[in-house]
Amino acid sequence: METKKVLTRQNKPTDEISETVEKLYKGIRLTFTEVFYYDFEVDENTGMVSDKLNKYYTKNQMERNMKALKNAYLVSKGAASPNEIRDFRKKLHISASTFSIILGFSKNTIANIENEGIMSLSSGRLIKTCLDNKIILNKYVQMCDLLDNDKKDSISKQLLKEQD
Repeated sequence: METKKVLTRQNKPTDEISETVEKLYKGIRLTFTEVFYYDFEVDENTGMVSDKLNKYYTKNQMERNMKALKNAYLVSKGAASPNEIRDFRKKLHISASTFSIILGFSKNTIANIENEGIMSLSSGRLIKTCLDNKIILNKYVQMCDLLDNDKKDSISKQLLKEQD
């Protein structure tokens, strides 16, 4: 995977750094990956650049870090993680759009969750329940009007095989 680059104050490219951090949020200890870059410290009074490196964040990095924190919080409250959803789908060879339709979401919801993170605790918990209980998920498959019978049978067989 290619390392992202960030421009420093002196317009020199530097690598984006990521590390696992632990934060206390709403009384819960959460672990997630934080992204940042290092740049030289600037004295606010004089404008002089020192030799000391500090952690800094671009706007995009701050947004990504907040999403990662929110995801970690929702997962701690019972939601499925984006990676858990992606792994489950790939193991059963179900597309993101098909999985969205099965669960009654709009076509792009699962892809958005996998790329952007969990949108709500209720959606995340519903998905987690279905990932953990193949019988419930199979009932959703059978009730889905937007899938043809061959697709329903194929997914059901995969779910039953996975359950054994």
